[in-house]
Amino acid sequence: MKHQNRITGPRMAQPRFLLSAVSVAVMALMNTAQAQEAPMQRVEVTGSSIKRIASENALPLTTIKAEELLNRGLTTMSEVAVALTVASTNEPVGGGGSGTMINMRGLNTNRTLVLLNGRRLANEALGDSSVNVDVIPMAAIERVEVLRDGASALYGTDAIAGVVNFITKRSITGVTASASTVQPEQSGGGAQRRAGFVAGKGDLAVEGWNIYTAVDVQRRDSLLQRDRPNITDPAKIAQLGGTPFTPNTSGGAASPANFTIYRNGKSANITGNPYFAAGCVTPYAVQTTIPSTRTNANGGKTCITDPTYYPELLPEAQQATIFTKASLAHGDGGILSIELNLSKSYIDASDAPQPFGASTDYDRLTASRKPLMITKASKWYPGGSGGVPAVAGLNGEDLALTWSLDELGAVTTHDEQLNHRLVVQDEGQIKGWDYRAGVSYAYSQRNIGFRDNFVRTPGLYAGVAQGILNPFGPQDQAGRDYLESISADGLEYRNADVRYYGADVNLSRTLMDLGGGALGLAVGADWHRESFEENMNMLGNEVVYKVSGTPGRNPSGSRRVAGMYAELDAPVTKQLNLNFAVRADHFSDFGNTVNPKASFRYQPMKQLMLRGTVSKGFRAPTLPELYGSERTLTPSSSNWDDPLLCPSATPGVTGTGTLTTDPRYAGLNLDPTRVCNTRLTTLTGANPDLEPEKSKTYTVGFVVEPFKNFVATVDFWKIDMTGTIAQVSEDTIFNNIEKYADLFVRNPDGTLQYITKTRLNMGGLRTQGIDIGLNYVYPTSSWGRFGFSLDGSYTDKYEGQNESGGEWFDSVGKNGALSTGATASNTYVFKWKHQARVNWSYGSFFGQLTQQYASSYEDTNALPTQKPGQPFFNRIAPYRVYNLSTSYKVNKQLKLGLGVNNLFDEDPPLSNQRLSSRVVFARNVAKPIGRTFTVRADYTF
Repeated sequence: MKHQNRITGPRMAQPRFLLSAVSVAVMALMNTAQAQEAPMQRVEVTGSSIKRIASENALPLTTIKAEELLNRGLTTMSEVAVALTVASTNEPVGGGGSGTMINMRGLNTNRTLVLLNGRRLANEALGDSSVNVDVIPMAAIERVEVLRDGASALYGTDAIAGVVNFITKRSITGVTASASTVQPEQSGGGAQRRAGFVAGKGDLAVEGWNIYTAVDVQRRDSLLQRDRPNITDPAKIAQLGGTPFTPNTSGGAASPANFTIYRNGKSANITGNPYFAAGCVTPYAVQTTIPSTRTNANGGKTCITDPTYYPELLPEAQQATIFTKASLAHGDGGILSIELNLSKSYIDASDAPQPFGASTDYDRLTASRKPLMITKASKWYPGGSGGVPAVAGLNGEDLALTWSLDELGAVTTHDEQLNHRLVVQDEGQIKGWDYRAGVSYAYSQRNIGFRDNFVRTPGLYAGVAQGILNPFGPQDQAGRDYLESISADGLEYRNADVRYYGADVNLSRTLMDLGGGALGLAVGADWHRESFEENMNMLGNEVVYKVSGTPGRNPSGSRRVAGMYAELDAPVTKQLNLNFAVRADHFSDFGNTVNPKASFRYQPMKQLMLRGTVSKGFRAPTLPELYGSERTLTPSSSNWDDPLLCPSATPGVTGTGTLTTDPRYAGLNLDPTRVCNTRLTTLTGANPDLEPEKSKTYTVGFVVEPFKNFVATVDFWKIDMTGTIAQVSEDTIFNNIEKYADLFVRNPDGTLQYITKTRLNMGGLRTQGIDIGLNYVYPTSSWGRFGFSLDGSYTDKYEGQNESGGEWFDSVGKNGALSTGATASNTYVFKWKHQARVNWSYGSFFGQLTQQYASSYEDTNALPTQKPGQPFFNRIAPYRVYNLSTSYKVNKQLKLGLGVNNLFDEDPPLSNQRLSSRVVFARNVAKPIGRTFTVRADYTF
């Protein structure tokens, strides 16, 4: 089809006892440091607005240097986000067009605050609730700081789960080019390539100015499911309790089309296919069908599409980021800087061809379907003049078709994101005060459209009815021309943009001396305005298939937030430090809120430090949750059996229900195709009645150095939320029909009106656990330096309510989709998750072995009440992956790196999670790519 208007070295110093979590985390995660102690400088760390010596801070903060990211073999921001131990982040697969969102504590991405250099970015445009970290420039990153206690009085109390602050290099001189590749051992796709370029000029300390630019370009190739047969083996899936696809299924949409005989305008429940007798060997150049083994009349003698042929495990993806920073020194230590960040990315996701017929949507807005009919007047009728084989017993009756356009090939959607950000900042000192002030503008845009092999549904129906299109074989020239005339390729159907304007000012200074040092004070204020606008044209209602959103809807909304905060840091004695902060915000749509925070650090002896925090949080509903598309009826995202009119012992497994024999519904003359294994009607859209979420966060822990070169940190955390905003997923609803019976709204005669899927204030959520960090360094005089470190997170409780005052349900080791509000993919709450690292540095050589571990958990099963050994029950075993990375500094200019990811080629666990309606791998713990080899080179000119 034509496509017009295309969418287009050094050694580590002997560590002394570290006074706070900041320096402990740095030691635990750094693998190189200066050979001797540099003069201590006052810096500002994430979570506090008072500049101080870094080792004086007591917040539970983890810092990861850029070099450590490379040592772990992480080459993209998506990999960095997924690797965070405290996160339940899924890397986007199967077309995850929104990008990578960080999900700390399993509380969902909209409760984690992501910053770039201490300031907010524009959210991803369609959801306008979370930052896509793929837009952050990897080549310019100096470190990543993860504040694990949440509810930040400095940045905003919506950071209920925590804060992740990506910090770029302050200045750069010289030119460095880098290139890396990740090559799978198995063939078929999934390779990644990355190139970076950083150039800077001007010595900020000597010449008083610096300007640098970092460019980063990445590309990932598509990986099809059929290229990883270990993920699609039906026997393995059945052994693990999954639901393998077998030929014993209803025909569905196939190519050539299956048919159902119609008599007197109603289905006679007799099915067939003109090529079934020939073993479903078709006249097409590419064979995509196999015979169905069903023998009953309804579904017998049909062909089915090979379930492994089309699904895509990893979509094609590409992105480019440019980050430029210019700095000018002035006065006594002042620096004026300008930052510009530009990013463009796209994901092209492929899937099975468009299906047509009574079991698929014809009109998205009304959630309606209608049969695709062919009569004996068409030359393409079986046995007619077009050459389609005759079918025994077929006597010219009208036929309802289920047809997919395999002749055109897989469909591909194009999902493009643009992100711009400009920040102007000045910082320095004035009359004894440290000050920082800045203004920022950020813009996020997302455009979604059809790239390949989409046609308009009404046009196809008309083409079959008029005898132009052949649903049973290749098109003639007239048919090919007609398909071209109804093509939707190269056209966009949905776009959205988010705009962010912000201004902030912060003043800090020391006051009187206390027993342990000077009293510190900081005050500040910030203001921002955020707006979103979405436009979806009616093309989505014509194409219907693989369309997100609601055609014809153009929602928009905006919000202004003004905040003031104050922070007081009191070193009461040399052993005890207290910190108090409070933030007051005014929301243009929710009024005023005041939220305090307090923390302490107590060091009773040289080898031990105690610390703790307590804070309150407040998160207003996102703009799309409040002002997005108005509530509307849409088809369910998957096929289901109506639990009342097509009951099943396992309602979470579609296609297992049977038409009801209850005499109360005998007069309805029920059509099984409308109530069994079909798309049911749901009510979706914004909810202007949502109320804000509120939270309380507590942490308490200690840092201990029992012997030289070994440091351990232990932090207990607890988060209690009320008014949790969530949208119950369809899987969750049908996996427990009794619990969610009130979401099924029915007409007086018992027929289903709709299933409520709008976001609601569900009740409360309470979760708690322990973070553990260990670090040991063993330097030798002859064999270099050896090191070991571990970062782990143990979740003891993750309980949620379906309504205020209702029963509490614990999701530790289970699917937590309800509590997190996940809508596109399930979030699992791990009992234990860690990263352990052993490394060795010797001269110019460095090597590190990393283990990523996630504990066992219960999969998305048909019924939560089912037990091991019963059908459709699956438990994912503990999953471990080892990555080996090495680097060698050839000379001052050239550094080379080699590595192996998934060293022992561990297969991903097979799972009941659904991706494109297929049983797939557990993508929350594993990648489908298998063992890969990495090569990296950095050259400084």
